Amino acid sequence: MSVHIESPLGFTADFPEHTQVLGDSTAGPNSGQYGLPGDVLVTVIKDDTSVQDAPQANGWAHLMSGFYREERGGTLLAEGELNLPGKAAYAVVVGYDDAGGAGKVAATVGVWERSRFIGVVVIWPYVDPGVEPRLGMLGEIVAAISVG
Repeated sequence: MSVHIESPLGFTADFPEHTQVLGDSTAGPNSGQYGLPGDVLVTVIKDDTSVQDAPQANGWAHLMSGFYREERGGTLLAEGELNLPGKAAYAVVVGYDDAGGAGKVAATVGVWERSRFIGVVVIWPYVDPGVEPRLGMLGEIVAAISVG
């Protein structure tokens, strides 16, 4: 079973069972947030006024990751193309400590699909250096989102 989402922001998603659609997105207007099992927070952002092509989508991922690197003192863990069929998806993955001191991983992903852009930010608890960054999990989450 999965949770099917049809967002007014112009995307659909099929997230795992027990996903919670969060009411008011803390990311502001033109965004939606979803709580996935395992304390994974997914934010989908419609920002097609500032991104017009795949290279700009890559730039968006770098720009958005700056918050976690600069404001949160994070460290770059990985970056690159996620190699998902039918879409260009470039991710920048940063490890950081949240306000309470807990280790987190934030992945900012610029997705270009069907000549449209959507930004995805995925945050999950840091487990240990042997498994982070969990790029397979990140790829599955981004693959589950389709731009309409």
